Amino acid sequence: MKINLLCGDRHLPHHLLQRKADEEWGGIDRGALILIEHDIQPIFSLGDFDSVTEEERIDLKNQLDIHPVKAEKADTDLGLGVREAVECGFNEINIYGATGGRLDHFLGAVQLLQEPDYLDAGVVVRLIDKQNEIVYLGKGTHEMAYDADFKYTSFVPQRDHTVISLNGFKYPLDHQTLYQGSTLTISNEIEAEKAEVIVEAGGVLCVRSHD
Repeated sequence: MKINLLCGDRHLPHHLLQRKADEEWGGIDRGALILIEHDIQPIFSLGDFDSVTEEERIDLKNQLDIHPVKAEKADTDLGLGVREAVECGFNEINIYGATGGRLDHFLGAVQLLQEPDYLDAGVVVRLIDKQNEIVYLGKGTHEMAYDADFKYTSFVPQRDHTVISLNGFKYPLDHQTLYQGSTLTISNEIEAEKAEVIVEAGGVLCVRSHD
């Protein structure tokens, strides 16, 4: 099952909320307010709601069953939201509105993509904005379809001694060892209708982008 989580309105894909109004949504902090402003009823809303005004907070309480958490907590609002989505049984989680702001929050969001408990449970978490899509690829074979909206595909190693092979790419690789800090696999392109990424050891962040 798939759910979309909305954190805010930064760098959203064009007409995202209109195109996906019929899909399942969760509201994270101010994202909950943005959803109801677009007549989308989130199935849950989480956060400390420190990014809304008092008047907006009252509107949220009148329209949604929100339970604000304390600002001093052991997890981010988004972290709580992803956990809630997993507990609700969703195994495909697309996160929107989490880029373009504070870098510490962005890096925290990237960490969620490779949370071991989620990976072990087969949960796929993606960060998506109007220019990029980021997902973690662990050990195994991953098929990727050509997408004209995402011309460039990059792989950022997250473990030392990561070994990958790439088939169907402009720059193929065969049992290539990567180390953290390597930029060898930045800005590749899919040339086949379907490409293949084989992660033999370690793991990579796969970033698909356009200019």
